Amino acid sequence: MSNKVGIGMCIRDTNGCFVAARTEWMEPILDVDIGEAMGLLRALNWMNEIQLTNVDLEMDCKRVVDSLYSSRTYRSDLGDILSDCRTILSTSLVNSHVKFIRRQANEAAHRLARVATSLASFHNFIDLPTCITDVILNEMR
Repeated sequence: MSNKVGIGMCIRDTNGCFVAARTEWMEPILDVDIGEAMGLLRALNWMNEIQLTNVDLEMDCKRVVDSLYSSRTYRSDLGDILSDCRTILSTSLVNSHVKFIRRQANEAAHRLARVATSLASFHNFIDLPTCITDVILNEMR
């Protein structure tokens, strides 16, 4: 049994066509919201690293999305991570947004996350990974 938590990220264009994907893993985090927020932060850092702008990020953790846009101050690890996310969104990805989608609509990211734990380190995909080919093609219909 793997002692890792996988993170899957998939970039698509406005037509839903595959652009790139990334998998990462991290040591287990006991709090689900912190793990989801860390995944968001890593995705934002990746978007910033490859110099994307006007990005609509989708994630299936409503609590994290709501907390990200909340005016409430969280004095916790979650609050620190969300603060880092807000900083990136307000400085580097100014025309980008994070929105909630249901898990069923986020299948590509979940499959990539499952694959991530079997890889030695992070992996960038410039070609459509076989593990999500059917998902991408079905969603483009």
